[in-house]
Amino acid sequence: MKIYLNTNVFIYFLKRIEPQANKVEKILSDFMKSKHEGIVSTVTIAEILTGVYKSEDQNKHIQVRKLLNDLTLNSFKIIPVSFEIADLAANLRAKRGGRLPDALIAATALNQNSNLIYSQDKDMQRFSPEIRICELP
Repeated sequence: MKIYLNTNVFIYFLKRIEPQANKVEKILSDFMKSKHEGIVSTVTIAEILTGVYKSEDQNKHIQVRKLLNDLTLNSFKIIPVSFEIADLAANLRAKRGGRLPDALIAATALNQNSNLIYSQDKDMQRFSPEIRICELP
């Protein structure tokens, strides 16, 4: 199964907001064990790191970068915004509205044939009925 993790899911994990953080930890563990394939856009990475930089905690920045790097050693991929993804995002946004970062995230998930997106943002569904949005419990 190919799973996209949205920014808010990472935030729950990084800030240890329970009970969601435990669920995210299980998902990340499954990626590390190659049970599922994880994907995330460079847009999500930028959103995550923006929060880390705002905290001005240098150790946190190092820890988060290490976590993201360690995830990519197995079945987790960081997908850059290509021309095709940007074009799809523009098309989705022109037809359905929404914010550009969300359209880029949805376009990345669609481009990569993701089975689902873990996100607390139900508005992501606006971009395509093909996208299965799953909230963390």
